[in-house]
Amino acid sequence: MKKIALVILLLCGLFCAKSYGSVLRPDTIKTLPDGQYFADVSLFRYPDNISAEFSSLKLRVRDGIVRVIHLNNGGVIHDGINNEGYMYVGGLVKVKKNKHTGKLEYTAQVTISSAGNISNYTISIEKEAADGP
Repeated sequence: MKKIALVILLLCGLFCAKSYGSVLRPDTIKTLPDGQYFADVSLFRYPDNISAEFSSLKLRVRDGIVRVIHLNNGGVIHDGINNEGYMYVGGLVKVKKNKHTGKLEYTAQVTISSAGNISNYTISIEKEAADGP
């Protein structure tokens, strides 16, 4: 009987410690729900050191990862298999709370590599876009 009581107490302590730990940690803030969003995007391309800023680019988030970025010229870059020969790496949406405003800020990094060129996209997600093409 003492062994059963001890096991129950250990299990209760384990589950309680897990729940208290998740309440206290700031990294438990959830990511964005699946959908389309607008974002400000900074581009830096190596090795020619070209940089550019784009505002209000449309992108798609699925499972907490930026999966598709719609470019201003009508082009699209995306994860997964493509016919363009580039490799899409990253896209994990990170969340942090702005200390001054208290609002949540969503950011991501995507790297595209193709034929010796590496393009780094720094993404700051602004707001949700209407669903559609």
